[in-house]
Amino acid sequence: MSADAFRNVTEALRERIANSLPDPPVDETSIHIGPLDDQKAKDARLVLFLYRASVNADLRNAGHRVVSPNPNDPIVVFERALPFDLHYLVSASPSSAENDLDGLRDLGVAIQALNDTPDLVGGLLAPDAVHLSFEAMSTEEMGRIWALFPAVNYRTSVVLLATPVWVDPAQQTPSAHPVVQEDYGIEPVSPEVRYGA
Repeated sequence: MSADAFRNVTEALRERIANSLPDPPVDETSIHIGPLDDQKAKDARLVLFLYRASVNADLRNAGHRVVSPNPNDPIVVFERALPFDLHYLVSASPSSAENDLDGLRDLGVAIQALNDTPDLVGGLLAPDAVHLSFEAMSTEEMGRIWALFPAVNYRTSVVLLATPVWVDPAQQTPSAHPVVQEDYGIEPVSPEVRYGA
């Protein structure tokens, strides 16, 4: 992926969630992308906040393998690509009726949609696939995240992990293609001559 990888994954997540929400119709303001203390987050049905991006240690030295749409083309490996894990906070917003019931319903529908189809593929993410999973988080860890927003009342939230999200080098110079065939030949040699035997 390009330098827009974080943005592309976030937009794909917003689209997946927006398509799952029930009536009334969902527009761009229904799912706020950004911190919970933004002014627009107050009126959004759900808030999607990328609170942490960390390098995936398991894939750090693996190289980004890109499969061509043409099955006859070889796999290309970008050696200096960085694999990231993106950690999102998905939060329900208070409903206009001054209770959390509508927000809890929207959060439940979003969880269901993300769990039922746990891979983001195609579109701006092609040819990669980004896997989604929910992270267990202790009350203490969740409290540390919410401490970032002291002026905002706590809202029911879940933590979503999106991985791997590859950031390829700016100059995409692929590594050499793998060896697929080696040719060996036998050439006649002159007979060995031994002296003193």
